[in-house]
Amino acid sequence: MWNRLGPSLQDSPEPLEERSFGVRELYDLFRRRLRLIIAIIIGVTALALVAALELPKTYTANSMIVVETGDANPLDSSTQTQPNQQPDKSRMDTEQDLITSRVFAGLVVDRLDLIEDSDFNTYLPPAASGTSGTGVLSQAVGLIVSIPKKMLAVVTGANAQDTSLPDKAVQQDRAITSYLASLSLQRSGDSAAMTISFVNDDAVKAANVANATARLFVEWSRDNKRQDIKDAVGFLRQQSTELASRIAAIEGQIAKYASEHGVSSDPRDDLLRASIQQANDQLSTARGEYTQAQARLAQVRLAAKNGDTGAGVDPLLSSDFLTTLRNDEAAATRDRAQLAGNYGRNHPLVQEADAKIAAVRAMISQEMLRTIAILENEVRVDEGRVDQLTKSLQASNEELRQRSLAEAKLRELNNDLLTEQKLNDLVSGKLGSLDPFSDAVEPGVRTVSTAEIPTSPTFPKLRLMLAGGFAASLVLAFILVLTLESMDGRVRDSRRVSKLIRVPLLASIPLLPRKFLRPALPPLETLLSKPRSAFSDAFRSLYSACTRMNGGRVKHVVLVTSGLPQEGKTTTAMGLAMAAGMDGALTALIDLDLRTRHLHTSMGLGSASKTLDDYLRGDCGLAEIVQTLPEIPQLDVMAPRADDQTSPEFLNSSQLAKLLEAFRLEYDVVIIDAPPMLVLEDAVRIAASVDTVVVVAACDSTTQEALSQVVERLRFTGGPSIGWVFNRVDPFQQAHGAFRKAYLRRQQIRRYFPV
Repeated sequence: MWNRLGPSLQDSPEPLEERSFGVRELYDLFRRRLRLIIAIIIGVTALALVAALELPKTYTANSMIVVETGDANPLDSSTQTQPNQQPDKSRMDTEQDLITSRVFAGLVVDRLDLIEDSDFNTYLPPAASGTSGTGVLSQAVGLIVSIPKKMLAVVTGANAQDTSLPDKAVQQDRAITSYLASLSLQRSGDSAAMTISFVNDDAVKAANVANATARLFVEWSRDNKRQDIKDAVGFLRQQSTELASRIAAIEGQIAKYASEHGVSSDPRDDLLRASIQQANDQLSTARGEYTQAQARLAQVRLAAKNGDTGAGVDPLLSSDFLTTLRNDEAAATRDRAQLAGNYGRNHPLVQEADAKIAAVRAMISQEMLRTIAILENEVRVDEGRVDQLTKSLQASNEELRQRSLAEAKLRELNNDLLTEQKLNDLVSGKLGSLDPFSDAVEPGVRTVSTAEIPTSPTFPKLRLMLAGGFAASLVLAFILVLTLESMDGRVRDSRRVSKLIRVPLLASIPLLPRKFLRPALPPLETLLSKPRSAFSDAFRSLYSACTRMNGGRVKHVVLVTSGLPQEGKTTTAMGLAMAAGMDGALTALIDLDLRTRHLHTSMGLGSASKTLDDYLRGDCGLAEIVQTLPEIPQLDVMAPRADDQTSPEFLNSSQLAKLLEAFRLEYDVVIIDAPPMLVLEDAVRIAASVDTVVVVAACDSTTQEALSQVVERLRFTGGPSIGWVFNRVDPFQQAHGAFRKAYLRRQQIRRYFPV
């Protein structure tokens, strides 16, 4: 049967799908959690109100100072202050750091004697005061905090009468720390004004400390600047004395050095440099001639070695004598060649010609040697001239170097003298400008506004605390609601559940109708007294759906169960049975939830003549253990009472199948109220003997996981078709969102189901 209506038994349910939140879902979410949201808002806002009323009140006093332009360094005269010039950021930051420094804080603590105030020196016992900001809550907190301290004193053996205090330095350090913790500075943009704020639970004390801080800082700045000027004057006087001594010493050194080295501003230095320049020019010329002579000598030697006596080698080789010798050599060479051609090599005329040629060549060689000697002499002369000029130039350069060193030393002494004189003039001028006014200085900081005694506390502020508590409650409620919703898997959307478990929805059972300030009628009374209500009509729809699932067969056994108790399975079984009986079918309603037996009480039945235990022993017939509902003659009910001795163990025996078979033979429709499936296994065993299983899920109560587990377990029993019923559904919430739509939907439903 199940295979005709849905997926096969082997198919497993789909995994739980993630829920997406839109505007409609958010509206439904906040509507469901409205009570929790209101409770959180009221609770957190009330806590904020109590805190605002009970927390100790603190007051803030503000005084203002202005940092004026001025030269921070008395010795710095390089810059001049413009009339409207503002202090730069570094100056303002420096002043802020000075006000919050522990040195200045120590001055304030000493001047105001804060070391004797228990608000600052926490080593002192707290003084009894009637501060208006102390309420019942603060006193309770103080009492709770004091208990552990007393217990710790008892455990550690501390003497309660020991009132010794640490050193004054330690107490002062604690007072400075407390003072700085309550002090704050503010500055707006590039303004030269600075606001000094001090926080204390005593308004008068806060104003006094703020004014004292501004006043003492002005005095401290004046004293520091006055001391700086005095130190500068003393330094300038010492420097002036030292400079005068150094100037006198340098003047003596200049005179002594000039007399010892004979240096001064003399024009002879220019003549010496001109002579050196001329010697350099002569040396360059001599070196060029020397190099040229060496080249000619090398060229002539090479020509003599190679026997080249041509005129193109050197001008000395083109003399008339050498030319004549070369011509004679050429003529003798031609004559010898002619004689050798006429008479042969060994002829006397040829030999005579050879002798003549040798004589001419010897004369040429002698002339070449004489020429080389001339060139060598020229080279030696040029070399000597170069050496002489080099030595002369070196001597002149050495003389010039010595004079330059002496002049440089003299110029250095003169420069030192000039520097010391200028420094002496600067020191004298600065000393003259500071010394007469060293006691009449301006501090560079002035007070422009004194702190008045505050009349309203800065903390806690009632309106701000309430607004913050309300905002925090909204955020907390939103987070908590979303967290609970993310962990909440309860059934609310029938379409999503049907898609999840892949089981058809047979009917949606609405909530029992109720009137304003009146409880709802019991299910049985509602079904009997209002047969045309939406509640009764839902069970007729359920009966029709079960009939269709059975394929229209006459005999039909339906098991009604749920995952967990209190989900409406008994009411559903009772309503389904009454709908079948009213439809004319001979119907039997059986209560097999033998561990609770709620059906007997819910229907208000009397005592049957026999019990189920008597029937199972064979002591009576089926008609003796059932009771007929007077209002519905077609409906018989078998509901064991609490004193019935029938053991639930019979559901595990063969007697169960025989009992169901007996009812199947006698009745057209048999409705079984079974135990919850996730609590007991009884319903699983019963499901094997029925035709249809109806699983009841309560809206906003049953979880999707529990419903999926029930359906999965029923599928493994095999055979019966499965459907589910959505119980306790509010039909007026189907409009999803707008109140007007919900109202119109309510009016439309009432036309068909008058309440």
